[in-house]
Amino acid sequence: MKPEDIIVQRVFAREYYRQNASFFLLVVGLAGGFMRGHDHIALAEFFVSSPLLLLIPFTIWTLYILKVISFNTETLRRNENEFLFMFALLNKKDQWRAVFLTVFNQAAPASIYGIFLIAVAVKHHMTTSVGLIILVLLTLMILGTARLYYALNHPNQERKVNRVKRFFDRAFSKPYPIFFIEWFLRRQPLMLIGSKVFGGALLLGVIYLYRADAYDHRLLAMGIVIAASAQTPWLRELHRFENFHFSLMRQLPLTFFKRLRYTITTMLLLTLIEIGLVITYFPPHLTLAVLVQSILFFISSLIFQQGLLYSKDRTQEQLMSFVFLQTMALIVLVLFKIPLVLFIAFHTLAGIYMWVRNYYRFQYINHG
Repeated sequence: MKPEDIIVQRVFAREYYRQNASFFLLVVGLAGGFMRGHDHIALAEFFVSSPLLLLIPFTIWTLYILKVISFNTETLRRNENEFLFMFALLNKKDQWRAVFLTVFNQAAPASIYGIFLIAVAVKHHMTTSVGLIILVLLTLMILGTARLYYALNHPNQERKVNRVKRFFDRAFSKPYPIFFIEWFLRRQPLMLIGSKVFGGALLLGVIYLYRADAYDHRLLAMGIVIAASAQTPWLRELHRFENFHFSLMRQLPLTFFKRLRYTITTMLLLTLIEIGLVITYFPPHLTLAVLVQSILFFISSLIFQQGLLYSKDRTQEQLMSFVFLQTMALIVLVLFKIPLVLFIAFHTLAGIYMWVRNYYRFQYINHG
């Protein structure tokens, strides 16, 4: 490898896997723990049997590449990485090679599963599926490469607000719970969309399993645990918005109950998709009490995570490691048939306690 290749790999590829190590461990643990070898093969055969069904892994790969693009964009915004803009002084061929190798390494999980699908498709002589898989993977890698190449060669781009947005800003006043949602959608839309798609798809998949057998509420509860954990990235951004980007909020003369109400309202607005899916497709053989408890379990998990963020300033890697351990512990406890009411009470009371106790004491140490 040339020096420029090594530098770009270390800044983007190695850091990407380091920061997302807990996420990959969670995915591997779930895939290996809940599905056996022949289940994976049967699922792959299901995907490659039709171009329409291949849209499922294609959609997941697209979201994954968008996550990679979002990570690379955020990495370039850091002050310590400004030296990377000297990359534009290299010749075009070296730039494209270094960037493509970086994105190729970042997309390795998608490529590995793609190779697995290709092997299954070849075994069943499905040449159309083989061609589509190769085409989509190459297209997504080229898209990720082009976006990173453009970002490296066009630093500090101006952001303009269109006329429609300016008109609505002048004509209508926004309530506080909308502040973060609008700010986050402009700053990191891919992170929000990715968490919503992952959480919604997971809950739909879990609920779909109830059609095959009469499972009890524990299966849905485990799905809710994982879906709630998937909300951690935007919960961390919400916490940072209220305590760093919009720290004025801490100085306003508001009662603490009103502060809680504002933030919890924002959280509820951002979880309407998951809650709506649970309500709409709720298994008919489960009781209404289980439905109510499931929704409250999901909401209380978010309250607990928000309170946890106030207990101590953690880096993203430390936070995701903690969330991973918490998720595994909750899944085990759910399997032991501990009532959801106890989880709801503990998460709500512990989350609000940490929130209230540390609200004015909290300070950022890690600014990444």
